Amino acid sequence: MLTSNRGRIQPPDLDDRTWQDLVDQAVALIPRYAPQWTDFSPGDPGRTLIELFAWLVEGLTYRLNRVPEKNYIAFLNLLGITRDPAVPAHTFLTFKTQSSVTTPVLVPARTHAQTQGTETEAPIVFETDEDINVLPSNLQTVLLVAKPTTAVATYTDITNSLANAVVSGYPVTLPGAANSTTSATPVQLFLGFDKPTTQPIQLRIQLSQPAPVTISGTTTQPQVTASWAFSTGTNEPSSWTALTTTGATPQVADNTNALVHDGVISLTIPATWGSQAPSAWATVDPSPGNSEIQNALFWISITLINVIPATTTQAPSIQIGFNYILFNAVSARNALTITSPETLGQSDGTTPFQIFQLKNRPLFKRPGTDTPYDHLTIQVNGATWTQVDDFLPGPGNVYRLNPVTGEINFGNYNTTQAQPGTHGTIPPTGAQITATTYRYVAGGTSGSVGAGKINALSVPISNIASVTNLAASFDAADEESIDDTLQRAPLELKSRDRAITAEDYEVLASEASNEVAIVRCLPPHLHDDREAHGAWNVGDPWTFAGINRAPGNVNVIIVPNQGTGIPRPTPSKDLLQEVQAYLDKRRTLTSALRVSGPYYLPVAVTVSVSVWSRAITQGLINSEDDVKTDMQNKLQNYLHPIYGGLDRNGWQVGQSVFIADLFKAIMPDENLGFITSLTMVAETPAYTPSTRPTQPPASQVWVNVAEYELVCYGTSSAITATRI
Repeated sequence: MLTSNRGRIQPPDLDDRTWQDLVDQAVALIPRYAPQWTDFSPGDPGRTLIELFAWLVEGLTYRLNRVPEKNYIAFLNLLGITRDPAVPAHTFLTFKTQSSVTTPVLVPARTHAQTQGTETEAPIVFETDEDINVLPSNLQTVLLVAKPTTAVATYTDITNSLANAVVSGYPVTLPGAANSTTSATPVQLFLGFDKPTTQPIQLRIQLSQPAPVTISGTTTQPQVTASWAFSTGTNEPSSWTALTTTGATPQVADNTNALVHDGVISLTIPATWGSQAPSAWATVDPSPGNSEIQNALFWISITLINVIPATTTQAPSIQIGFNYILFNAVSARNALTITSPETLGQSDGTTPFQIFQLKNRPLFKRPGTDTPYDHLTIQVNGATWTQVDDFLPGPGNVYRLNPVTGEINFGNYNTTQAQPGTHGTIPPTGAQITATTYRYVAGGTSGSVGAGKINALSVPISNIASVTNLAASFDAADEESIDDTLQRAPLELKSRDRAITAEDYEVLASEASNEVAIVRCLPPHLHDDREAHGAWNVGDPWTFAGINRAPGNVNVIIVPNQGTGIPRPTPSKDLLQEVQAYLDKRRTLTSALRVSGPYYLPVAVTVSVSVWSRAITQGLINSEDDVKTDMQNKLQNYLHPIYGGLDRNGWQVGQSVFIADLFKAIMPDENLGFITSLTMVAETPAYTPSTRPTQPPASQVWVNVAEYELVCYGTSSAITATRI
């Protein structure tokens, strides 16, 4: 059988003898050294001593055989290849002012908020990334307004899904146009605030399923339009005043690009903003099951329209998944800034390449910037020195940083005895080395907390009534294991910090951030004669799922590890920008690079299971629902992109699903019952446009996944359990 090690030089075992080999060799020497010893059976006391000796020697040989591995690790340390550091948990903190406050309250950057500690556990502290002006207003209500063909629209209260702890998210479906001569029916979100303000309103939106786009070459065109309006008194919602998006002073600044990606939408509402009670609306009524809202609130509406053109048939509908809509919220991480300067030591003035170590490590890596560690300030005798990647020849008040180990490294240029070939100045004799400020990672996955758990300020702020996280923290990762580092090192050495091949892009994308769990690089792909079709010719580039696979284009798909609670992990805008910037520095100039999130293909599974009646009577389970619930959990776990599969190591982009493996993963214990039927089918893809290459006919044996798709749990899956 061929293995991945075929043709590779493997480090030999310096001693490959096992315990049994040692025992056999010792027993074989007995006649030579102790001819009087004739009982070699395991019950002989002498044989017991031999076995004890063999056990001790086997432990020594194990340590001896680790010597090549230790040499390998020492070699990697020499090359500067270290373990990837921990990544701090990220969340958004929502603040509320005291009810008597009438002006914005500044909450400065580096403000600390924390969970409630216990007698045995210290609180988990998060630090805000930027300043925020908390407005004396609150987002009270979120309504989803549908406009059917009848004159009266209806609203559904979705506040608890999008704007109250614990937010659970909400999918919004935008219908397509019925024919080529009509427009699609709009869908609206109404946001109700308890107080008006003329200050810019910052709405932070995170999407589980962004609005789709049409990609043509380098042009990206959203398939959804968004417009904004505000209530002005007694008029109906259809007559609210529109907010301008163009001109010298636009009232809307939308960096989500019409909900194509996560971001912040800033709205400046004029002083004519007026309150209304939904109970007074004549053209909008509560939908069945929803109570009429009596409170008068100040409303902002966002109108979403599906602009996919219809042809001879109705245009497809679009679904936008909202995770949450946050107001008075700011980004925060489980990464802390030192409270006072750290004294690192004194220079002796002569030793080249002196090293001083920070007390806290690893350092926090700021996303989306070419200088992620510029929050570190190092001073020598009160003068600030400059951080560089490499020392240039000659003198220079510079230093190098190892952010993983927290080591500060100075050069070898001696100002009193200058030598050729020296780089970077040695600090003067007796110079005090001080780190005046820096931010470090306080914890990895230990900072993963649920919604509503961060609810206290470490130091109270005047006029701030409360703080909380409406959604769970995300993007945390622990320090890379040694085994993973040893496995990654050869790939890193092979790529040599430049992206040429698809494998290079995958290695470097994983290196860009420890948050990245799955990477797939899609190189250019042209249709060949086997793929000829009326819609394309031989030599045309693949454009399925809106991905341009023409020569010169490189598409990198990344999937973050956001924990088992997120069934369809999606990279944040910051993570996409971080990976894009990292690869841009290392790609060839002629390559057009696009980094995107996963293209999910939901797999719907239908299962029928028979449950033994005796399993219930014997008390093994309470009812057949227990088996149903257990199989549901197994199914969701098996189809989880990061933690799924039979080995629980997750799925790769383009990896197909086979029913035989699925059967093994979800089958119940034989004492409880058995599966009587099992089918699976691919749902409509969670991305759009949802055109997929021609596939074999639907089969009950496997789901054929395209090379750019990643499987996930299908929401139409169903499990039925019958007692027999």
